[in-house]
Amino acid sequence: MQKSSPRIVANALIVLLACSALAGPAQAQQGHMTPVLSAYLKMVFAGDVSGAADLFASDPDDRGSAMLVDRFERRFNERTDGLNLTGIESPVLREITELFQSYWLDALTQKAPLDVLEGRLKGQLDNILTERGFASSIDDEDTLLENVEAFIRREGYFAQSGRTAPLLDLMIWTDNNTTVESVELTDGTYDIELNKLDGFVSYGWSNFAAFGMASTGGWAKKDGLYCICRHYDLDSERFKLSFLKHEARHYADYALYPELQPADLEYRGKLTELAYSEEGTYRLLEQFTKAANRIENASHPLANWYVVDGLSMYLLDGEWPADEGAWQSIPKDQIRAAARRLLEYHDDKLAELGPSSAKGIVNL
Repeated sequence: MQKSSPRIVANALIVLLACSALAGPAQAQQGHMTPVLSAYLKMVFAGDVSGAADLFASDPDDRGSAMLVDRFERRFNERTDGLNLTGIESPVLREITELFQSYWLDALTQKAPLDVLEGRLKGQLDNILTERGFASSIDDEDTLLENVEAFIRREGYFAQSGRTAPLLDLMIWTDNNTTVESVELTDGTYDIELNKLDGFVSYGWSNFAAFGMASTGGWAKKDGLYCICRHYDLDSERFKLSFLKHEARHYADYALYPELQPADLEYRGKLTELAYSEEGTYRLLEQFTKAANRIENASHPLANWYVVDGLSMYLLDGEWPADEGAWQSIPKDQIRAAARRLLEYHDDKLAELGPSSAKGIVNL
């Protein structure tokens, strides 16, 4: 991820799951996205659900309000509906996970400024770790989170921590199987180690906040790809595009552009999906358009905004689509070609800035 700044969870890919599956993650087909569900998930992706109660009250007859209002009350206000930690034998690992959960609840509902909440979390984690033989790392976030992962591994689990913008994240799982995948991208073919993950204790803050309707689907690191495979049909275009090609683009870009910021990395990943899309072209564009938001410290919504804005310049004479369905009138081959042109333009701009030091051009 990065040194001297908070580690990024390798630009973790957030995927929409079954909208009717509020009991947890699901591999089922996506349900109908009502206006309230769409608006709530947009809040989740921005890391701020403080307006959720007003959202539900504004349209109580929407199916999304009926699905979420009681569950939201229990999770965020009463705090009686949290992660299931009963299977964890280690009391210290349960404590660490509960600290992250409390931080997510406070941050998502804006109980205090984010830097205050993160300072408190880091202090609590550092105290736990120093009591167990780790050197204090309160002033070095990277080292602190590496120590958290090391302790969790010592307890017999796998872990990934860091920042899934805008919040600090923690994923914990038990099963990790590795294969090698050959992935074609617009600039060549890459052989990449793929880690297939299962047996999750925590899927991270986005899944927690979205009640299983959205979740981190996987991420890329310099050593390979990490996939939560239960979120995908591994034979589907969705897996081959939205996971393999998207995350492989990150994997390649970590070497090509080592300083590239998260929003630019996501922008390139999303354009790669579109450049190779066949069946799901319109679904992807509708998804990106719904989730587009020119907001600070949220790389996915910001990248969506730049994708929609760039494609609008090429395909809609510079006019933003009136709604998500406006893309349906444009032939898919034109969308794929425009996505490749935007990628090529981005490559050219990064070359001008200097590949080894370019931070990117996607910003507010």
